[in-house]
Amino acid sequence: MVRFILFATLIAVSVLVAYVFSQNPDWNAAFEVFGYRLTLHLGFLFFGLVILLWLFGWLYFGVRRTLAMPSEMAKNARISRQNRGYKALTHGLVALAAGDPDEADKQARRANKLLEETPATLLLTAQAAQLNGDEESAAKYFDEMTKNDDTAFLGLRGKIMQALARGDRKEVQQLLEQARKIKPNAPWILETEYEMGMQTGELEGAQRAVKRLASRRLLPSSVARNRLALTEADLAFQAAEKGAWRQAVDHAQRAISDEPTLIPARSLAARAHLELGNLRKAKEQAVEAWRLRPTAGAATTYLRACKPRDIAAKRTAVAELIQANPNALFSQYLRAEAAIESGDIAIAQDAVGDLPETSAAVGVNALKLRMEALKSGGEDRSPSPLDGHSLPIEPQVCSNCGAEHTRWRAVCTDCGSSGSIGLPTRAAQAPKMLPPA
Repeated sequence: MVRFILFATLIAVSVLVAYVFSQNPDWNAAFEVFGYRLTLHLGFLFFGLVILLWLFGWLYFGVRRTLAMPSEMAKNARISRQNRGYKALTHGLVALAAGDPDEADKQARRANKLLEETPATLLLTAQAAQLNGDEESAAKYFDEMTKNDDTAFLGLRGKIMQALARGDRKEVQQLLEQARKIKPNAPWILETEYEMGMQTGELEGAQRAVKRLASRRLLPSSVARNRLALTEADLAFQAAEKGAWRQAVDHAQRAISDEPTLIPARSLAARAHLELGNLRKAKEQAVEAWRLRPTAGAATTYLRACKPRDIAAKRTAVAELIQANPNALFSQYLRAEAAIESGDIAIAQDAVGDLPETSAAVGVNALKLRMEALKSGGEDRSPSPLDGHSLPIEPQVCSNCGAEHTRWRAVCTDCGSSGSIGLPTRAAQAPKMLPPA
């Protein structure tokens, strides 16, 4: 539109100038050239000068383009080289994603040749070497990247990943310190800090990393709460092992606040309140733990908090506890055991008969033997203590590697996975038994 306006304006001015000259035929210019006297109308002189200027402009443009042609050709060659280099880089990244080490290495060498050493080509070359299993060459490329300010962060990340793969935690910590100086809030740095904190037992550091990730909205709030709950629960267990029950309660309560369904935190909170003499809270937490998943530990804590003085009081306490989860296997087990210890043969026989033999078979068979002894001798010959029971003790099992642990942990000490330890399914192999008193 602008060009059209300029063109129309130029035409209008030219017509106006031509009209003015045509209305003044006496506007002439006379001059002598080599002894000849020439007389020309000013209109011819004006338009002749315009034509000469136009021709000079085109001549200047042509000469300038001719002189600039070598540099333009060189520029086009560089652009073509870059385009081919970026194409090779793209193909190399695709080969990495596809797990094709030979193609990735080929395209990496081609990209290096065409683009020289850019951050992307160095990273591609290093990762291609890793894919080929050449960790030594990859380490050299990562080292080279750390020498350049533009690629130092990428180089440090590569070296950290290699150190993690080797299990060299000391080197990881040193490299993380360097990376933090460049980009302290990079998401992968915070994620690595969390994982390292969990692996090394620096749980406070892991918590700080999670909170920073959550505050920058780099982690869903549900995931952040779950991670914080894991760390708080593990800190609670560590405090309990030292006999610091007040600290154990505080950590367990924070874990429950972040993740109300975390069974180990509920069970430990009940035990800690019991140790501190807060029987009401101990029973409340034990009931909540039983509601989530009945365990031998929750039953022990509840009965100890109730302090039954006789078998009738114990049976009442058992009835109160199992109301939280009446259809669970352990609830049926406790009901049957309480009936046997009370000498109630009819109810005991029905309760034992309702127990499935496929789960905790050792415990079911033991109750059957006690039932037979009750029927033949009129008394239970191996009763549990008034504040005890014979529920099976279930191990804490890692769902990732299958390793068994004596207590719940946030991190499996065998495979290093976080949040993978928990109670086995009821269909698992029969667990160990609490010996009768």
